[in-house]
Amino acid sequence: MRTEEHVDLFAERADADSTPTRVDGGRPRGLTAEGWVRTTGWLQVGDHPVSSVLLAALAGLLWALVGAAALVTEFPVAAGVLTLTTPVLFGVSWWLFTTRLRPASTARNVDTCRADELEPGDTIRLHGSIGPIGEVAEVALDDDVRVVLYGGGRRTWARDDVVHLAELLG
Repeated sequence: MRTEEHVDLFAERADADSTPTRVDGGRPRGLTAEGWVRTTGWLQVGDHPVSSVLLAALAGLLWALVGAAALVTEFPVAAGVLTLTTPVLFGVSWWLFTTRLRPASTARNVDTCRADELEPGDTIRLHGSIGPIGEVAEVALDDDVRVVLYGGGRRTWARDDVVHLAELLG
């Protein structure tokens, strides 16, 4: 249990088998043995994460337009086919990568707080405003804030560091 300056050694220990869950209560994709979750959704418009599949398709469209510009005078049909198929190929490839090869859950940042305001049960970004998510199991306040995550991972922040709170969407 967290107190103002230390961890109460006689308090009930946090459930080490507990794992982060999605907003709907399901098990997140990309959950690692250490208890943190690989995520997508680093780009947000307001409170809404932009699908990384759409970003991959957009990147495919940009590459297709470059290729089509080079091909259009000699092979106009191939340039058109390239422009239509490449974004789909990029988007589907990324979707397969994030659901099958390296599963990842969609996440959204919801707020920020100082590291010394963290509490057990908070879902946080581990590396700033993007990247994997972990759920706080224990917090110890000293000169620094030492956090134990479900699954056994550990992080340390200065007391006044800003930590991003997030939620797993699916």
